[in-house]
Amino acid sequence: MKLIRRILFIALVLVMAIVLFQNQQSLGTSMEFSFLQWSFSLVLGFWILLAFLTGVVLFALVDTWRGMMLRMEIRRKDQEIARLQAALNAPPADLPPARAGDAFPE
Repeated sequence: MKLIRRILFIALVLVMAIVLFQNQQSLGTSMEFSFLQWSFSLVLGFWILLAFLTGVVLFALVDTWRGMMLRMEIRRKDQEIARLQAALNAPPADLPPARAGDAFPE
């Protein structure tokens, strides 16, 4: 599943790059971005591509965190199941040990 997602991501980035390349006239205008004292000037198409990639990276970080939490929860549940199965399979402590003649009480 991860391989399919990665292939789809690469295909989507390639499609966006093709769209940017084919629409250079409208997306080719220079845009300036200022943040605090930094000032960057890039073509509008690349700003759009950078915004998309930033969103993908942020989503991947959130998804990774959620996946780690789910794996931890599954690990806890598996340990709980193993503990309960061990308790179920253990002989009861309050009964005396069985003898050969006690198989069928009369």
